[in-house]
This record gives sequence, C-alpha cells and structure tokens, in this order.
Amino acid sequence: VGTILQHKYLSPLLIILVFVFSQSTFSQFEANKAISELSILQDTLNVKNINESTIKDVREKSLSLRGSALKCVDEIEPLVETLKLEVEALEQINPEVDIEIYERLSEARNKLTKEDAQLKNCSLTVVRSTRIIDLSNKLLNDLTTELLSEKGTNIIVAITSLPQQLSLLPELFLDKALQKIDSENLIFFAFFLILGFSFAFFIGDQIKKIQYYQIIKSLKRDLILDLRKLFKPFGRVQAPIIFGSLGIAAAVSLSLSVSASESWIIRLAISPFLVTTLNVFINWVTGPFSPAGIEGEKKKAAAQTLKQKLRFLTLVFILSYIIFGPEWLTSDTASQQALMRIGIVSVLVVSMMSVLNSVSAVFLSQGQYGILKFLGYSALGVSFLAELSGFHNLSSFILSGFIITLLSAYILLSLLALSDTTVDWINSSTNIASIKIRNILNFTRDTGKPKLALYQLFFDAVFWIIFISVLFRIWDPTGTVIGTVSSYATEGIPMGDIRIVPTNIIAGIIAFAILSGITGWIKGWMDRRWLRQITSDRGARDALVTIVGYTGFTISLLVGLSIGGINITGLAVVAGALSVGIGFGLQSIANNFISGIILLFERPIKAGDFVSVGDVEGYVKKISIRATEIETLDNQDMLIPNSELISGRVTNWVLHNPYGRLIIK
Repeated sequence: VGTILQHKYLSPLLIILVFVFSQSTFSQFEANKAISELSILQDTLNVKNINESTIKDVREKSLSLRGSALKCVDEIEPLVETLKLEVEALEQINPEVDIEIYERLSEARNKLTKEDAQLKNCSLTVVRSTRIIDLSNKLLNDLTTELLSEKGTNIIVAITSLPQQLSLLPELFLDKALQKIDSENLIFFAFFLILGFSFAFFIGDQIKKIQYYQIIKSLKRDLILDLRKLFKPFGRVQAPIIFGSLGIAAAVSLSLSVSASESWIIRLAISPFLVTTLNVFINWVTGPFSPAGIEGEKKKAAAQTLKQKLRFLTLVFILSYIIFGPEWLTSDTASQQALMRIGIVSVLVVSMMSVLNSVSAVFLSQGQYGILKFLGYSALGVSFLAELSGFHNLSSFILSGFIITLLSAYILLSLLALSDTTVDWINSSTNIASIKIRNILNFTRDTGKPKLALYQLFFDAVFWIIFISVLFRIWDPTGTVIGTVSSYATEGIPMGDIRIVPTNIIAGIIAFAILSGITGWIKGWMDRRWLRQITSDRGARDALVTIVGYTGFTISLLVGLSIGGINITGLAVVAGALSVGIGFGLQSIANNFISGIILLFERPIKAGDFVSVGDVEGYVKKISIRATEIETLDNQDMLIPNSELISGRVTNWVLHNPYGRLIIK
C-alpha cells in the first residue's frame, strides 16, 4: 500500500475511491437522540442575554444534525417505497395458499412499520433543526444590528471632554510589564532579555547571508537585483537589529507572562519587524514583482507615489498599534481617548482614499471598474461620517472590511498573474522541471496552451471561490449567508422530488477529470513502455490504445455520474430512449460506431497504410470510433465514415506486403 500511495499517478485515484466508499457508507442515524438534542438547543436559544458565540455554536450543531437527518431521509425513503410495493404485491396473494407468503407479508409489514417510523423521526429532525437554524440566524442578525447601531462619543462631545481625556492619558502609558518587574525576577528577566536578543540577533545575522548561498548565486543577475530591491528592508545592517528587537519582545512576554495587548513595550519591540515586513509588501506591490506589470514612465511614477502613500499609511497603523494595541479599533483604551481615536481614524480614511486613487492608477486602466472605485470611496466616506457621528463600531466594521477586501483583491490578482506566468513557463521554458511536466502532460514546447487551459481554468475558479468566500466572511459578520450557502452546497437544493447537491456534482466532475487524466497517462505509458515491446505492428498498438482509451473514458464517466448523485440504474431508461432514437434518426451514427469497433478489432486497415476508398487515395492517419482520417497526396485531410470502409470497396496497398507495383505510362 505504501508503494502505491507514493506513486504520483495512482494516489489521486485512491483518494477518489476512498471518497466513493465514504459516501456509500452511512452510519445509522439516531433520530430520537437528535430530537432530544434539538430540544436542548431550543431551550438554549430561549435564554435571555445569550451571546454571539453561543448562538453560533447552536447553529453549527443544528446544521450538523440537519445534514445527518437529510442523509437519513435520502437513505430510508427509497427503502420505504420499496417495502410498500412489496406489501401491496403480497397482499394480492391469498396467504392460505402458501404459509411462506404469510410469513414474508408479516416480515415486510414489520419492517415497513419500523422504517416508516424512522423516516418520520428523521423528517421531524429536519423540520425542527431548520426552525432552530432560522431562529439562530434571526438572533445573530439582531445582535449585529444592535452592535453596529450602538452610538458612542461623537466629535463634539470628544472635543468638549478633552480635559478629562488628558487626565487619563498617563494611564495609557502605564505598562503592565513594568509593574511585574521586582527584585525577585529582575535577574531572571535580564537573563531572558539577553538570551532572547542574542538568539534573535544571531538568526538575523544568518538571514543576511542568504544572498551568498549557491542557490541564490545560480539565479539570473536581473532576478537577483530584483530580489535585493524587494528585501531591501531586511538589509545586512538592519536584519540583526530587527530580529533582536523581536527577541526582546518574546523574552518580555515569556518571562513576565504578558501579552502584546497588555504591554506597549512589547508592541514597541515588535514594531520594527512589522514595519520591515510591511515595507517588503509595499516593495512587492510597487516593484518588478507586482502583478500589475509596471511598465512605462507614467505607471512607474504612479507606483512611486503609491509607495510613499503606503509607507505613510504603515506609519499610522504602527503608531495606533503601539498606543492602543492590536485590537485598537474596538479597545476600551481607544473609547476612553475618543478624540485621539477619531483623529487616527480620520487620518486613516483620508489616507485610504488617497491610496485607492493611486491603486486605480497603477492596477487599472483609465475608466476601468468605475463602479468598484465608487463603492470604495462611498464605503470610506460612510466610515468617516460614522466615526464623526459616534458610531464607532460601524466605522470600524466598514474600515477594517475595506482594508481586508483591498488586500484580498490584491492577493487574488497576484494568484491569477502567477497562474498565467506558470502556464507560460510550462509551455515555453527550457528548464528541466518544465520539460518533465510537458512529458507527463504529453505535449511539446510552445504547443501546450490548449491543454494547460483546462488546468488554469480549474485553479482560477478555485482562487475566485476562495476570494468570494472571504468577501462573505468579511461583510457578513453573522455568518448567516455563508452558512446558508454552505448548507445548500452540502445538503442539496430541493427541486421537486429530487435534491441537487452541488458538492457532489463538483466532486463528480473532479473525479471524471482525474480519472480521464489517468486514462490518458495509461494510454501513453502502454504505447511507450509495453506495446512497443510486445508487437511492432502499429495498427495493433493503435487499436489497443484506442480501446483502452474508450474503456477508461466510460469508467470515468460512470464513476463521475455515480459520485455526482445520478442513479446509474436510471441510465437504462436513457439507453431505451436512445435505442428509439437510433431506430429513427441515429442509424448512421450507430452504424459508424459499430464499424469503428470492427475496424479496431479486425484491422483491415491501420495507421500508416496507403488505401483507396472510392475516389480518395492517401495514407491513414487515425482511426476513430466514428470516422477515419486519411491524408491525400495533395496534403488534404479527408474524414471517411467508418461504415463506408466496412460496407464499401477498399483497396489497401500494403495490407500484407509493404511492396507494391506502379505502372508508368
């Protein structure tokens, strides 16, 4: 098993098989126990002054119970229908004729009663859990509305209460870490301080030597220069000091058991590392590695302007972090210093508006995505007005949401750009790794973009789905929207008598794609490593490879349909309908299909043969299930239906002997 799992091609197949078996096995659902749990959850929601985390826990448990109950209904409902039909059929027979009929009828009735009771309990669980989920969503929405509409100190009250705020200012710089230092732990604290600084200084000193490693020296000179520009904040001089200050912060926190939110000294020691990291990020956004592809004097000037604005924004963030702590937007200290908070938030909003303008100039074309820029300016404006009016929670929610959204959008843009770069690298690079990937995917250099497009589409779709889910989590603090969407995705969308489960459909598509890829690899492996050693007849090899390909495609399709939730037995109805269609209008297609199979097995012609079919003469390039491709002497590709090759007259000039006769007049 270990050898199989290590194989890079078979491991995805094992994952799919495990998924199939995990879907097919369903443990017995205890509906009565679930109903009792739902009663407890209902009582929990009825408690006054319930907090947000408790409501979310209740909702998650209810969602889990509803999912299990829906699976129970899906499993038992067909069984109940089958038992009803069996009972009806047995009731038509006189039990006095055969005692076995009476016993089977009694057994079927008992089983029907038991399964029907279980089905009703499962259905009741679905109804009750849905009711609790709806109530939880309502309570969460009410709590969020109450929190965001809570009004605090506005700008006028903050100005009038300035003397009181100034009197509380000394408490702002009263550090909890300093209060814990006494004569008993002073030596212990000093030892940790020296140890932390020394160790971190050593780490920083080693980091600055990375540029001298052989793997870095082997890179292209232009790339090395770009990397130096990117990591310039972690320079040879700065790196030891930056990591040394980080070691001091760790020493203070560990020796005195104080967190960063309780000590501005720890936050001050962490700040150099934060500033440096943010500056590296700024260099990434505005430098040669930017996904915007900064080229031209105009864009380079806009990028430099954006860099300066982002550095100023970083300075404001770090100062607010040092003064108020990591959760300064919602901290008690910030609420006590209302005027200072309003001032910092106002500076942040104005800076973000300026940054948004520069971001548009660097990353967007003129007039592109105007509605998004309008929404951004509107959100910042609402945040600014809410802060001045005293709605600090609303202002913090909008401001933090906007910043995270902007950052997430940049990460999405970077991932999409990385996807394009990776496709170009695999398609055209002369690197050994890219050559191996092209060999695995079976295409030559500069010809693989159509094949790579499917992989790129998959990864781009994953990136977009993650980005959209992040947006929902940012702007839906209750989690009701993402919870509803995820429940529909996993539990299914009811449509009449059926339930469509999107996750099963996606899993089926992925399984089909993976198995189809494995089939393609097996075809290539058989042709290269096995069939060439068994037979030198190209026609036999092509026939076997084609048959394996269609067999693998059929298996992949059936597995994908099964995982997608489609009943395979129902395909018999489709096959019956197709047989009627064949009788009326699909005779030629069926004829060509069967003729193609005959050609593959009988092999009267094969790839490479020179044949004459009617007035067409040329070399056979490929034999497919429906038609055969022939290349004429005029370099034209002709598609001949397979039925003509079976029922018509065909001259194969090299069927048994590669030598022929040519008459020259």
